[in-house]
Amino acid sequence: MGDSIRIMAGAAFAGFACLAAPAAFAQGDMADVEIVTHQLADGLYYLEGQGGNIAVSVGDDGVLIVDDQFAPLSEKIMAAIGALSDHPVRFVVNTHHHGDHTGGNANFAAAGATILAHDNVRQRVAGNFGDDPVPANALPILTFSEDITFHFNGEEIRVHHVAPAHTDGDSFVYFVNADVIHTGDVFRTTSYPAADANGGGSLFGIIDAYGVLQDMMGVDTRLLPGHGVLSRPDDLAAQLAMIQDIRANVDAAKAEGKSLEETLAMGITDEYDERWSSGRWNAEYLITTLYEGAP
Repeated sequence: MGDSIRIMAGAAFAGFACLAAPAAFAQGDMADVEIVTHQLADGLYYLEGQGGNIAVSVGDDGVLIVDDQFAPLSEKIMAAIGALSDHPVRFVVNTHHHGDHTGGNANFAAAGATILAHDNVRQRVAGNFGDDPVPANALPILTFSEDITFHFNGEEIRVHHVAPAHTDGDSFVYFVNADVIHTGDVFRTTSYPAADANGGGSLFGIIDAYGVLQDMMGVDTRLLPGHGVLSRPDDLAAQLAMIQDIRANVDAAKAEGKSLEETLAMGITDEYDERWSSGRWNAEYLITTLYEGAP
């Protein structure tokens, strides 16, 4: 199999009725979204589309996926998985509650998958639907408080909850034999670290979680971020060093008695902004959060 496969339409699943994406996470017309498949190891792949990266384990035991993007993409995602395996998706592991990672839950559950996540994810997924009724099968039916391990397709798959970081329900998913960790949105390569305070997250928790990742990793470990490109330990270390540099400069400005406005005007992040400042996860967000100290 080649390194990547593009899926434009899920013809084999044309009759599958996708649920509407939660309004709070709707991303407009997804008809032209492509699902691109990348191979990580024998029996282990990841899918890019619109939303969080999806890890896919295939083998004689069936299919296990990590996250499932938006509901309108479920047909295409299922088609991409169908190109890898004739077996059904037996398990979906949610790394956290955001709709770009859990929007397909109800569709995959309807197709026979068991949804699993941290305890807090079940509670927060319900909030994704706002005032709309919550489809019962959108909620994880198996939850855990700290850690759980799958022995599946010849892999040891460790799902490890971390203290509040991107949200209060984050988990790392470590494919031990392949030496790949799906980090959810705790680690991403598309912006500065992003903490959802409304979802129980903490920027300082993300910094701590980087340390947890470093303890888990070996020199050859690959990191599959929630958003962005496959990374190595050096990439995580470089991002952590950047945040520590920015934090030290913010702390120094604060110690000198500078106001937040004065600190924002100092250009502390100028050398990093072109690469890392994106959307709401920009320099102002980062400096303000570090200056104010929480969350």
